[in-house]
Amino acid sequence: MKKTRLFSALAILALVGLTSCDKDILSSPVYVDNLPKASISGYVTAEMNLQTDGSEFVPVGTKLFVEVNYSDLNNAATGKWKDTVTVAENGKYQVAVPANGEGVTVTITPFAFEADQTQAYGALYKSIKKAFSTNPTSFTIRSGQAVSKDLTYTANDLPNFTDKVSISGKVQANLNAEIVGLENVPNGTVINFYNSGWKDSVIVQNGTYSIVVPKGEIIYWKSDFKYAKHVWNTNIASPSDSKYQDINYEYTISGSSSFFVNTTTNDLSAGEGMDLTVDPNANIVQVSGNATAELNVTTPGYENIPDGTKITFYALDNSWGEATTVTGGKYSISVPKNKTIVYYATFVYNKVLTVNPTTNSTTTYTLNGTISATSSSSFTYNMTAQ
Repeated sequence: MKKTRLFSALAILALVGLTSCDKDILSSPVYVDNLPKASISGYVTAEMNLQTDGSEFVPVGTKLFVEVNYSDLNNAATGKWKDTVTVAENGKYQVAVPANGEGVTVTITPFAFEADQTQAYGALYKSIKKAFSTNPTSFTIRSGQAVSKDLTYTANDLPNFTDKVSISGKVQANLNAEIVGLENVPNGTVINFYNSGWKDSVIVQNGTYSIVVPKGEIIYWKSDFKYAKHVWNTNIASPSDSKYQDINYEYTISGSSSFFVNTTTNDLSAGEGMDLTVDPNANIVQVSGNATAELNVTTPGYENIPDGTKITFYALDNSWGEATTVTGGKYSISVPKNKTIVYYATFVYNKVLTVNPTTNSTTTYTLNGTISATSSSSFTYNMTAQ
């Protein structure tokens, strides 16, 4: 039996008495045939599990709101045909809608929902509750059609949730200039990590640290500590008394980065440090650069001078003296500001002269000159041994 529905039914019989005549006005009722004549089905998916490829079915019972304007069925009609359908266990939904030969516009509005999303292997959290949503979709369907329309939700973080990752690494500095390379900073050194909305700190043990930080945000870190650095102390008045001594230095660790992967390695360095025994009225300036020499005539350019080469620095006014060693062709040292600083080094190297046949020459190289740190807080100065 055909089902019909009466919408906006209005039967008005008005008798209007006029001096000349009477008129009867009768409005006809508006009928809309809402018998379902077209069908829609499809799968509803979302990224529910980051440990598998592709998307997964949304939870059973997820709701979809379906609408058709009555005006598509009858120009004189108002309002909407509405239905709510739920997603089955196999991730599929089905709905039948009223339609005609000209076509009607169907709008499907998926309801938002919250659910746990399984995180990728190695993530800090095994699962995180997410808010899943997607925009409404509209399309045209005609009587007798069966349309397939798949829907995909997008996962979003809930308000006030911050995903995090773990970072760790070595924390080292040049604490002993007599040994090539860096050493672990002292146990108990505190490093502060922070940004505009978060802060935490960690204590270094055995030269390593580990901390959990917000994922994908710019993270800053800073630390200061003092240490009696083992350095060469140049005695200008009596060179024979020059020797390695423990001198108080101040070290600073600072930097920033963003981290997106859990268990990220992020090594930190406090560098060479600053000599606290330098004349406080002179201030100090960090000087660093490359130390090179012509060690191989058969190749273009200069080569790094050998690791461990000791470069001695001292002030012409005999107020200060120190030395540093070359590592990877680079040196770094803090010197008094606004003073003329002399540097000096010698080393022996088996210089390559020719190839086929290979000939070498035992050569003594000398590195010397002067530098002056005036206005800059730090600068680069490259040296070449002859």
